[in-house]
Amino acid sequence: MENYNNFYEESKKYLNNDSEKIQDRKRNKKILSLCGWFLSIIFVVISIIQVILFVLSKKYFISFYESDWFELTLTAVSILGVGLPLAFILMKKIPDSEKGEVKKLSLGEFVKYFLICYAAMFYTNLITLFINNIISYFTGSEVVNPLEEVILGSNTFIIILYATILGPIAEELIFRKLLLDKLRRFGDLPAILLTSIAFGLFHMNLSQALYATAVGAVMAYVTVKTNTIRYSILIHIMVNFIGSGLAPLVLYSGDMKIIILISLVIQVIVAAGTAFFIINIKKIKFTKAAIPLVKKSDYILNSGTIVFIILCMFMIVESVL
Repeated sequence: MENYNNFYEESKKYLNNDSEKIQDRKRNKKILSLCGWFLSIIFVVISIIQVILFVLSKKYFISFYESDWFELTLTAVSILGVGLPLAFILMKKIPDSEKGEVKKLSLGEFVKYFLICYAAMFYTNLITLFINNIISYFTGSEVVNPLEEVILGSNTFIIILYATILGPIAEELIFRKLLLDKLRRFGDLPAILLTSIAFGLFHMNLSQALYATAVGAVMAYVTVKTNTIRYSILIHIMVNFIGSGLAPLVLYSGDMKIIILISLVIQVIVAAGTAFFIINIKKIKFTKAAIPLVKKSDYILNSGTIVFIILCMFMIVESVL
């Protein structure tokens, strides 16, 4: 009888532990799902606001609609005025993950991460151009990068203000602050991959998705290692300034000497970034979650993430077609 009671108690303890694990997995899977749903809501609301402002401007504010600062201003107002505040409101519903103390980077370390980040963007952009050329060959129509059209047709001051300063700050707050803080409980690698892929998809076009994912991964890694977004914001601003601020200014100047000089500087940056990555690749380490919080399939197979992916892929395919 005593043996039976011991067996009963052990079985009960095992079943209770198993039940707790199931409940924990459901709670953690819900966090993943909520992140996907919230990103979807943010994008939909931003899109609706942009459509409303577009229609109103075209009908009632013709001079603004026809100005060279209309499109970027439209984007800035919808993201900074609506998207970012909405992200803070929604993400508050999810508890933050635990993280360590803030660590400072030396100037050399910061420069190293910037060079690696820019090199990652450069190589993935080449891959994107290759994919776009293949699509253009089979479809007979050119795959256009919407960012290039906006930048080349926009006011230089607005480009520098939003595309190289305000935009990066807003994106870092959403993806490397709010979203990353929620997902770090799953371990460094899952958090980095999930936030960087979400960042790439959130651009909603093929021309930016791949290199935005690569850049997002480097900046998420820096954020995880330092426990602050100040460095990722600075890196993001510097990367965007070269692509969105400096490059158009150089092209507009028409001075071949300046164009060649900047091209050489970029080549040096890419070469240095490549070298630093190869040298330091073995030093890359990721902190794992204390215990597996979800199954690997849960990262994708949850309602919020599925909806977000479908929404993004629909927009990406539409941008190509």
